[in-house]
Amino acid sequence: MTTYINIDGDVRDASSLTVPADRTFRGAWAFNEAVIEVDMAKARNIHKDNLRAERKPRLEALDVDYMKALEAGSGAAEIAAQKETLRDVTDDSRIESAENPDALKALDLTTLLGD
Repeated sequence: MTTYINIDGDVRDASSLTVPADRTFRGAWAFNEAVIEVDMAKARNIHKDNLRAERKPRLEALDVDYMKALEAGSGAAEIAAQKETLRDVTDDSRIESAENPDALKALDLTTLLGD
């Protein structure tokens, strides 16, 4: 059975290609002759989407804490700052500076937040 790889409508026989073992950024693959490379601009966008999904439950929990703090009349500013830090994580300059997929994968939410 022949396996084919389709990247943006360009379909090629996988047996004639050098294919990355890691599929984390499969949506960022690009053909470079007989080698499949990771388009780092696309990989950064995929990584940011993954970070957004990972931070979502934390933001939702902080939303509840924020409402409780507002009702109690204290602590809302600190929680708002935590929420802002989570929102800003996708703008971290280390994401743009990552030169390869492994460096990008190493920038998980815990690393970026310094937890």
